[in-house]
Amino acid sequence: MKNEISVCPLCGRKITEYKHTINKTLIAGLAKLNALGGRARIDKMGLDYTQFTNFQKLRYFGLIASTNENSEWQITDQGIWFLQSRIQIPRFVITRNASVIRKSSELVFINEVKDCVEYKIEWKEQARQPNLFDK
Repeated sequence: MKNEISVCPLCGRKITEYKHTINKTLIAGLAKLNALGGRARIDKMGLDYTQFTNFQKLRYFGLIASTNENSEWQITDQGIWFLQSRIQIPRFVITRNASVIRKSSELVFINEVKDCVEYKIEWKEQARQPNLFDK
């Protein structure tokens, strides 16, 4: 899909739509944020250049949100659940002026994204709590 360009009839400004696909670079950044406790400044996360410049795209998928405090980002419940492979997200989204205007009807789990199974968190083991019947 090519980026679609139109022109505002009032001001003449170009309006472009962009397609963003969930990929290993984005998921690696999400995993780093999670490893840091789920909240951090982007410049303190140790991201490589590509991860750094694309990190904010995770918000289009609902996986992170800006805290509006100290320029920090926070992982959302959906971000945690996606890393745990408990939910699916759209394979891609279309944005215009930094707002999502369409989402892919095709949904994916983290292990269905190429080369991303290594970032999957085994939530069943993490959620296991000792109970009265454990010895």
